[in-house]
Amino acid sequence: MLYRLITFFNMQTVVNVFKVPELRQKILFTLGMLIVYRIGYWIPLPGVDQIALVQYFQRAAETGSAAGRAASYVAIFSGGSFKQSTIFGLGIMPYISSSIVLQLVGSVSQKIKDLREEGPTGQQKIQNWTRMLTVVFCLIQGTMWLSFISRSGMVYPQWANNPLWWVMGIATLTAGGVFLMWLGEQIDRFGIGNGASMIIMAGILAGMPRAIQ
Repeated sequence: MLYRLITFFNMQTVVNVFKVPELRQKILFTLGMLIVYRIGYWIPLPGVDQIALVQYFQRAAETGSAAGRAASYVAIFSGGSFKQSTIFGLGIMPYISSSIVLQLVGSVSQKIKDLREEGPTGQQKIQNWTRMLTVVFCLIQGTMWLSFISRSGMVYPQWANNPLWWVMGIATLTAGGVFLMWLGEQIDRFGIGNGASMIIMAGILAGMPRAIQ
């Protein structure tokens, strides 16, 4: 009986939420952005031997190696997908890293402290710096990732030493990371909750069935 009452009130709460037009619009917008994120999550990076990549991480998981565990944790908590080497492989982590760096620098930089005190104008400048720093982190992390899979033989031979593939791969990963940053900002503005947190939550929920298994 108690279970039925709890279920009824929970369902009634959901129904009431969707009765509010503005709130319903925000929820549907957030869900739509997360669907876009999950679609991009499965678009593979050209030139990468996805079968070899999956087998590598399967062996790493079976042996309990540090590389396998690290890739799994990074994928879950960044919203990325190293195991499939997709266009969103870097996830939201470059954006989070740049935000953390600027927060740390802001604790010792008088210029950033002054910008914070300027209100919306100062915050906008800091946000622009965060975006630019995100691009830098994407370039660095994308280069490191491509170097790793290239050395490990997980790139097709005809592409491994091709400069055009390197340019394309780094540009694709950077564009994917910047797009996720933009996606998170749109959720901040027009959706519900913190955009970066919502993307991370979506990655965690998607990985829950496999993690439980």
